[in-house]
Amino acid sequence: MISRLWSTVLLKLGIGAVLLGFATPSFAQEAQELRWQASRQEAEKSAVRGVEWLLAAQNADGSWGGPGKPSPSDIFWTNPETHLSWQVATTGLAMTALLDTLAEDGLLSIAQHKQAQASATFAVDFLVANAIVKRPSEWDTDNTWAYVYGLAAMTRAAKDPLFAKSNRAASIRAAGMDFLTQLLAYQTPSGGWAYYDMEQTTVVPQWATSFQTAVAILGMLDAEALGWSVEKRRIQIAVNTLMRCRLPDGSYTYSVKPVPAYDAGTGIDNVRGSLSRIQVGNLALWRAKQAGYSAAMDLPEAARGLGLLFREHHYLDVARGRPMPHEAYHYNSGYFYFFGHYYAGELLPHLPAQDAKRWAPALIREITKTQAADGSMFDFYMNSYGRPYGVAYGVAGLLRARAALSPAVPAKSLEH
Repeated sequence: MISRLWSTVLLKLGIGAVLLGFATPSFAQEAQELRWQASRQEAEKSAVRGVEWLLAAQNADGSWGGPGKPSPSDIFWTNPETHLSWQVATTGLAMTALLDTLAEDGLLSIAQHKQAQASATFAVDFLVANAIVKRPSEWDTDNTWAYVYGLAAMTRAAKDPLFAKSNRAASIRAAGMDFLTQLLAYQTPSGGWAYYDMEQTTVVPQWATSFQTAVAILGMLDAEALGWSVEKRRIQIAVNTLMRCRLPDGSYTYSVKPVPAYDAGTGIDNVRGSLSRIQVGNLALWRAKQAGYSAAMDLPEAARGLGLLFREHHYLDVARGRPMPHEAYHYNSGYFYFFGHYYAGELLPHLPAQDAKRWAPALIREITKTQAADGSMFDFYMNSYGRPYGVAYGVAGLLRARAALSPAVPAKSLEH
């Protein structure tokens, strides 16, 4: 209690000294370190509460989410394969968040650590048993969500100490290859992926989006890094597709278009409608470039994308929790919220430490403010999937931001 009081006093003194103009560099740095420490502790507390919620919310078969508790707009979604697609994707996200938490020394109690290990193992078994996901209907291709996040989960599990040398390693790799093979079968002629095929309803879908294409690229890069068989040409085609979606203002078009164009006014294809897409797009292009693919992205531009997110963040705040897709300003949807914050967190480890520390407190603030009293996080009504995917995205984002605020000596900042 006393140490917390002194921290608050020092923090206020540091801010006051800066405002009055007589703070010494060392005093100002100490005040900054105290602010970073406070944000880091906030992230830890929130992440643990989120993990506790995930552990309590896991289904009896090892999954998370389900078709229960539909809102009026959810009654439309009755196809069992649609729900399996969402359940596989949600479970992949939740399992990944648990593995990320287990990798953090001292974050969980001994009892929580054991429970999280058992829960992650149970989730892996569910994903392995449900690695083949069928297309729900001629127009509904939500199975692609199962493929991108099933692949992400299997690549994460394959390199985790909990599974890498276990008797599950072979089945994890096999399931990962199943997800990858199915994903490649749904790559559109334009080179990307999406989750509907509303117009042509063809065997190979025609519509693609920038953001699901970016998630697919990340999964394929992870698979390639593990030595799994993935054709480089298919990755490069997807990277080229994503680069075509990028607009001069740093945003990404929602859909893959023959001729991408900026939307003036209240359209979706501009920065304010693209706040969440910017982060995953920049991350995918940066990682592809680092892996040797022809991609245009540098770290100053990725850091600028984070600045755009927090400068215009109120557009996501307005959208969060609204029951209808794309009803907010610039056609933002509630389900953009945690998606964008998760990939903002995934960008942080790639930035110089000072730039990561610049944005990590803001990311922590925007995630923790959404947490309910029971530890859950929520951005959209979607049967029983909204809270588990929200917590999974949120916990993972918090852990990346927490790591960015470690006491390590900061590197030279990028120019902005």
